[in-house]
Amino acid sequence: MMQQLIDTLHTGHYSLVVLHEGRQRSFGGQGVRNLYDISTQEPELLLGAKLADKAVGRTAAKIMAEGGVVEVYADYISQQAYDLLSDAKVKVSYGKKVDHATFLDIWKKLGEIE
Repeated sequence: MMQQLIDTLHTGHYSLVVLHEGRQRSFGGQGVRNLYDISTQEPELLLGAKLADKAVGRTAAKIMAEGGVVEVYADYISQQAYDLLSDAKVKVSYGKKVDHATFLDIWKKLGEIE
């Protein structure tokens, strides 16, 4: 099932794909902004969910862990985010794990920050 989310993430050029209770939702734009909006407007979407994300940093990982996400795939994940999710017992897979400085460079390229 996770492979289907990853395929949707890449083929649809989304920043975030969420699978919750058999329903898949896809989001464009800024991934961390989407996560924040979900956590404040419909937090039930994260509880028990599986997510595929372009880039997961510490803030996104914190929202995911606190929201009850059970599995995460990230094209890029910071070491801090990986540690946070692992400590929260969230199953994590990724394309590439990078240090914080490298992650910030990737985030800039993805348009998450200026």
